[in-house]
Amino acid sequence: MKRNSTRYLTFMAMMITLALILSYFETLIPAIPIPGAKIGLPNLVTLLVLSTLGFWDALVILIIRTTIVSMLFTSVLSLAYSLSGGILSLVIMFLVIRFLKDRISIVATSVIGATMHSVGQVLCAMLIVESFSLATLLPILILISIVTGMIVGFSAKFTLKHFNLMLRKGTT
Repeated sequence: MKRNSTRYLTFMAMMITLALILSYFETLIPAIPIPGAKIGLPNLVTLLVLSTLGFWDALVILIIRTTIVSMLFTSVLSLAYSLSGGILSLVIMFLVIRFLKDRISIVATSVIGATMHSVGQVLCAMLIVESFSLATLLPILILISIVTGMIVGFSAKFTLKHFNLMLRKGTT
């Protein structure tokens, strides 16, 4: 798909919109009672775009989504947490897909990404609050990340079958 085509721009707009809808839907789900813990449904879009179009397209969607979500639903401070976790997660998932694609499934990639997202958020929080005591949240966040990463990973595995067909047929 050519980056300057109408089809590409429409596809990217649809992916951003889908990520925003999933973000809103996630706000309606009762919160996990651990600071920073969420299911991460919008990360499904990031993983799908990373797997099909590539790193830069996924990064654009990640930055636009987190910025809009912070303006609509949260705060500038949560933007810092979301971006730090999201970018670390995206970079690591990109490296996993790039170098280990034949050895690691999309589900495992998602679990690794979810875990790195939690690590990035905790590191950011430790820098902002200037306290290493927040690292005590990391073990429970990693356990939650494994479960939520599996949910997103299995969703991505199922969706990618249809997603790739749609992209090949040109029906986006």
